[in-house]
Amino acid sequence: MHIFRLLSRNISCALLAAAACAAPSAGAATISVASSASQVALGQSFRVDFRIAGLSAAQYDSLGGFDLDVLFDTSVLEFAGFSFLDAAASSNQLDLPEPGSFGFFGDASAAGGTIDAYGVSGNSSAVLDGGQAGAFRFLSLDFKALAAHAGTAIQIDLADPNLLFLDSGAGLLDTNYSTARVQVAIGQTAPVPEPETLALLGLGALGLAAARRRKAGGALLAAAILAAGPATAQTSAPAPKAAPAAQASAGTPVSGEVVEVRGKRVLLRLASGESRWVSSTQELSPADVGKKLSARLAPRGDAVVMSDITFTN
Repeated sequence: MHIFRLLSRNISCALLAAAACAAPSAGAATISVASSASQVALGQSFRVDFRIAGLSAAQYDSLGGFDLDVLFDTSVLEFAGFSFLDAAASSNQLDLPEPGSFGFFGDASAAGGTIDAYGVSGNSSAVLDGGQAGAFRFLSLDFKALAAHAGTAIQIDLADPNLLFLDSGAGLLDTNYSTARVQVAIGQTAPVPEPETLALLGLGALGLAAARRRKAGGALLAAAILAAGPATAQTSAPAPKAAPAAQASAGTPVSGEVVEVRGKRVLLRLASGESRWVSSTQELSPADVGKKLSARLAPRGDAVVMSDITFTN
């Protein structure tokens, strides 16, 4: 499990010992799994949401991190993507606004029929306890249907000995499950529309044709997509608040200076003067602070990952 390797690198033994003695959560939280569709056609995509409910504003009664394995059948499904955003709040509830955060770190990767998904919040316990919603989606996984099946299952591996939900104090969060699996039927073709639906589609096509005739020769409008960087959080040793930076496209080359290093989280001051926290594929050390480097930035889930690092001084 990735989170255990991450914790062993970035958290001292003393902190882990203190976490084990942290006060227990106020009550059991409930984990549930739901699919955006119960039936899809070949080639269609769908989403599976993982939610938590039953949290409160009591001390340590919020989600601070998770690590779980999700099982699926690779002969009928393809893992197509993931997100940590809660649709209701349009935000990551493990990455709440708080000055000085070292940010959220998470990933989801498939090996065979197992997806290893994890996330760790950089927020303080006070911010998580006071600002996190009582119920929210903490993970969603996207799949594409590859072959017909009467009902293929996507499920949390409850037999995984390393299945983990952490509270805001880095202790174990008390959880139970209302649902831990979903089943999705995959048909050969999309459902045939009813006659009334066909009539509506026909009227819609006529309306679209009329609209195109009215707008013949008109200019096309391009939609702008705005993306904000991950929110930041308060720690015992506050870091400088990162200024917003332009969204990194896949493999975007950048140059800058290392301002701060916290495990695999790096505060990078770009050549443009902007600063932001990024996740590094290469573990840096405090000795690298002040060094200039060139690298590539690419979006990964809700984080921005820095790779191909070359120091220039």
